[in-house]
Amino acid sequence: MREIDAITAESYLRATGHIADGVGVRIRELTGGVSNVVLLVEPEHEPAYVLKQARPRLRVAQPWFCSVERIWREAEVLRVCRRVLREAGSASSADFRAEVPELLFEDRQNFLYAMSAAPPHTVWKTELLSGVYRVELATACGRLLGLLHAGTWRDREIAATLGDRQFFIALRIDPYYRRVAEVHPALRERVEALIASQDEQRCCLVHGDFSPKNLLVHDANLTLVDFEVGHYGDPAFDLGFLLSHLVLKSIHAASACERLLELTQRFFAAYRGGFTDAASQAELGAVESRAVANCAACVLARVDGKSPVEYLSDAHRETARRLGLEMLRATPASWSEFIDATGSRLRR
Repeated sequence: MREIDAITAESYLRATGHIADGVGVRIRELTGGVSNVVLLVEPEHEPAYVLKQARPRLRVAQPWFCSVERIWREAEVLRVCRRVLREAGSASSADFRAEVPELLFEDRQNFLYAMSAAPPHTVWKTELLSGVYRVELATACGRLLGLLHAGTWRDREIAATLGDRQFFIALRIDPYYRRVAEVHPALRERVEALIASQDEQRCCLVHGDFSPKNLLVHDANLTLVDFEVGHYGDPAFDLGFLLSHLVLKSIHAASACERLLELTQRFFAAYRGGFTDAASQAELGAVESRAVANCAACVLARVDGKSPVEYLSDAHRETARRLGLEMLRATPASWSEFIDATGSRLRR
């Protein structure tokens, strides 16, 4: 594999005919991720695009490896998401139009692909950490996730195409959940039950990394990126994963705790609305219950797993740890119950 970076990418792109002779280009690395090299390519007088190449070792403190073949899973999930949103007719909320990038080209030999670039944007994570809490944005994100889950609900073709969960296991189950079980052996049985539910409750497409860092906001548009751990599985993981990020930010910004927890309620309400008639109320209730357990485990994993969040102080980490432990031991049945319990703990 020919490794590409911000310095060598230009010669690669010219040699492969993706940038013509005489056309100037600016290339820079996009930061924030840990598993790939991601470059923004800006040719003169042409639309910008993103070049993404997988790396076998992830950029974290602890040893963490994953096959570069995951780049092809990402490309396939991207195709599925574009089709689902197209078939939904409208992925728009009252305030935002949701979209995913367009796949432009692939290089199978070098484990990379290119996709359209979002215009100048704000990352939702950056916005949240700066103290901007937009209810309409949380609503749009909830609707987007609901549409992706509903549009692939019980879809046998997608189940066959995306049924392999090896990258999800390598990049989520092992470094998050199994690591939590190692650090907190008293929770091993509870965590193993949660892992088993990921295998037993396969219902739809799961993005696997649906978090504020992968939601880009530009004007009235919302772009979802990063699909490498996508698979056909339990939608409760996506819900728990996203909600855990909002809970962690409510710990980080204690003075805005109530506003951030309200975002979780708005997100979840919009998510349910995005389902329309895809699933029964009983199925949605079961997904919600599992989502609460996944949220608790993800909160704990982002403190004691292999990829801890970077913005929590030591005191905040301990608060998150206590919350995750308590919620995982006695998981509330609904998201409203989880929020009530969380709010009361954070206000102590």
